[in-house]
Amino acid sequence: MLSRTSRLRALSSYCRRHPRLQVRSSSSPLATFSNFAHESSAEDVLTSSKLSAIAVAAFLSVNAMNQLYEQKCAAEPAHPLPTPITVTPEEKCEEDVQDHDKLPIYTSAQVAENNGEDGKPVWMSYGGVVYDVTDFIYNHPGGSERILLAAGGAVEPYWHLYRQHFASDLPMHLMEELAIGELEEQDQDAIDDQMAKIVEENEDPYAHEPKRSDILIVHGDQPMNAEVPGELLTSSYLTPLEFFYIRHHHPVPFLMQKEKDNYELEIDLSEFANDLGLKEKIVKMTMEDIKRLPKIEVIATLQCSGNRRGDMNPVKRTSGTSWGQGAVSTAKWGGARLTDVLKAAGVEDPIALTEKNGTQKHLRMESLDEMKASINMEKATNPYGDVLIAYEMNDEDLPRDHGYPLRVIVPGFAAVRNVKWLKKIEISNNEAEGTWQQGLNYKTLPPNVTDAKKVDLSKMPSMTEVAVFSGITTMELVEKSKLKPGNVVMVKAKGWAWSGGGRNIVRVDITGDGGKSWQAAEIKEGGDQKFGRAWAWVFWECEVPASVKKDGTVEVASKAVDLAFNSQPESVAHGWNVRGLGNNSWHRASIRS
Repeated sequence: MLSRTSRLRALSSYCRRHPRLQVRSSSSPLATFSNFAHESSAEDVLTSSKLSAIAVAAFLSVNAMNQLYEQKCAAEPAHPLPTPITVTPEEKCEEDVQDHDKLPIYTSAQVAENNGEDGKPVWMSYGGVVYDVTDFIYNHPGGSERILLAAGGAVEPYWHLYRQHFASDLPMHLMEELAIGELEEQDQDAIDDQMAKIVEENEDPYAHEPKRSDILIVHGDQPMNAEVPGELLTSSYLTPLEFFYIRHHHPVPFLMQKEKDNYELEIDLSEFANDLGLKEKIVKMTMEDIKRLPKIEVIATLQCSGNRRGDMNPVKRTSGTSWGQGAVSTAKWGGARLTDVLKAAGVEDPIALTEKNGTQKHLRMESLDEMKASINMEKATNPYGDVLIAYEMNDEDLPRDHGYPLRVIVPGFAAVRNVKWLKKIEISNNEAEGTWQQGLNYKTLPPNVTDAKKVDLSKMPSMTEVAVFSGITTMELVEKSKLKPGNVVMVKAKGWAWSGGGRNIVRVDITGDGGKSWQAAEIKEGGDQKFGRAWAWVFWECEVPASVKKDGTVEVASKAVDLAFNSQPESVAHGWNVRGLGNNSWHRASIRS
C-alpha cells in the first residue's frame, strides 16, 4: 500500500505545475483523482465524499490551468517550464525517502505543545503528516513571520489563502526531510471538517479576481503570477494593460463602491512631527486631494526580481516561481510626485528632512493587502528621481491587477518596491518591517550559501536599484536555408534591454558564436531618454552571423552595456543564489530549421 508520501507524490506527478491536492488518508486519492480527472465532470467531484473541500477546489483549478498551460507553453516551446525542471516528480514517486506510515503517531494536542515558545521546537501538520520545521524557519521563502503563523497547528487554513504553495512541487519537496510522524487520523478528519466548513461558510478569498488575458503565461493563478510571452515583449513599446506581467503575493484587493468613494492615503509623520513643528502627526489625503496636485507622467519599466529564475534552475534548484524572461513590462505612469504629496501633508522641505542629523531615513509603504516595503529617502526625495504616487497607467485609471486605486512608482528600482494598492506611507529612521523588506524573500545570498541561518540577513541589503538586463524576443534567418552543422548563417534578432538606476543603455552586443565575435545592435525605441533618467527599456535589432551547432540549432546571445559600462556576465552559474534573484547573465535564444 502506498504511504502518504507516495500518494502525495503521485498526485504531484499527475498535477505537475498545478495546485496540489489535500487528501484524506482514508481514501485512495491517486485512483480517485485520476478517474475523476479523466472521466468525470466537476459536478461529480463536488458530490464525491472521497475528496476534501480543498481537493475539490484544486480539481476545478486544475482543469482551468491545464488549458492555459497546454496553449501557452505549446506556443513558446523554448520557454522554461513553470515548474523547475531539475526535479522529476515521476521519478520521485518510485520510492519514498521516508515512509510516513512507519513513523510515530501524534495528536493535535501534542503538535500544539511544540509551538516554538520557551525554547520548544516548532511543529505543524499538513495532510496527516507532522513536521518539525524548527531548522527550516529561516529558509522559508515567504519569511519566518509567515510560517510561524501555523506554529503548533495545521497548515491547511493558511495554504487555503497562500495558494502559491500549490504552483510547484517545491513545498512538498522541502517538507519531505522535515517529517517526523503521522497525525492521529481523527485529528486530521477534524482538520478536514474545519476546512470544509471554511470553504462552505466563507467567501473564497480569490472570488473577485480580475479577468486576465489568455495570452499571458500563467505560473499560478491563486495568487496570479503570469508573464508576457517572449515574442510579445517587443510588439509595443508601452506594454498594453492586458499584457502587462502580473506578480501577486495575495488575492487582489476588492473595494466596494463605498470604499472607493471614501478611500484615503494615510501619511504618518509621527517620528518627525516635533522636528517639523507639525500639529498633525498623521495626515489623510483623498484621491481628490492627490489629483489636485500637479500631474506628472513617467515612462518606466518594471521587472520582477525573479525574472529569468528558470534559467538558474538547471544549475541548481532555486526557490520561487520559475519565470522566463517575460516578468518585465513598461508603461506610462501618471500621478503626483511623492515630494508634492509630502509637502501637502506638511513637510515643507523633504530634502532637508532627509539630510537632518545625517542619519539614514526611509520611506515606508504599506498596501491594502498588508504588503510592506521601503526605499531610502534619498531616492524618494530626489527631484530627478521621479518617484510618483500614481493613479494612471497608459492614460487610464490603474487596473486592479496593477494597484488600483494608488501605487508607488519608484523608477529604476526592483518592482517589489513599487508598492501596489497603497494605503499608507511613513517617514522613519528604520526600514519597513516584514518579509518583503527584511526577510529572505528579496535578499541575494552568496552562491555558496543555501542555508539562511549561516548569514545575518539584517546585514544584507534588500534588492532596490537593479542591474543591467537584456532579452531576445524574436529570431529569424535572413535567408531561408537548411541549417547544416558547421555552416555560418545570417540571423536577424530583436529584443529589449534595460538598466536600473536610470542608467541609459549605451550598447547591446549580440553574438552568434558563443562570444568569439560580436555585433553591436541598432538601438531603436527608447534610445533618446535623458542621461541618468532612463527609466524605461530600449528596443534593439541586429543582423549577426551565427554558427550552426552539431544538433542543427543556431544560438544567439545578447548582453547589454549601460551608462556606467556595467555589462551582463556570461555565466548564470556565477550569479546563482538560492532565491533565484537578479539573473542578468547573457540571454540566449535558439532556432532550428
